[in-house]
Amino acid sequence: MSDPPQLQPSASEERRAEVRVPATTLGDVSSRFVGGSDFALLNYASRSLYGQSPSRLLVGARISVRVATSALNAIVNARVVRSSLTEVRDGAPRYEVALALEEAVDWSRDAACGEAAGGPADLTKMRR
Repeated sequence: MSDPPQLQPSASEERRAEVRVPATTLGDVSSRFVGGSDFALLNYASRSLYGQSPSRLLVGARISVRVATSALNAIVNARVVRSSLTEVRDGAPRYEVALALEEAVDWSRDAACGEAAGGPADLTKMRR
């Protein structure tokens, strides 16, 4: 008898295996969907963002997110992998949103500081 074939992990399994870092490690962070509503970033990884939004997003939709701190200024492109209603606060819905980034981003302060000599770093050019 032959051994069963080894299956490669799917992209979603790889995304879930990444260590997520609390958004507070970026300092005072501001994030919003480009051309749209606020996005409260809760945590991030090199290939994903997770947060809350007042907007319902369709799973599979492509979206751009601006993330800004005192040292970083980035617009990253992503695909919605989860968007579910988590609460209604004062009559306004809040959705849990998980985004898979189209390209890996190096969010480290060291990488940002190297680029930030003349101002905030542009992470769209920073890859792992």
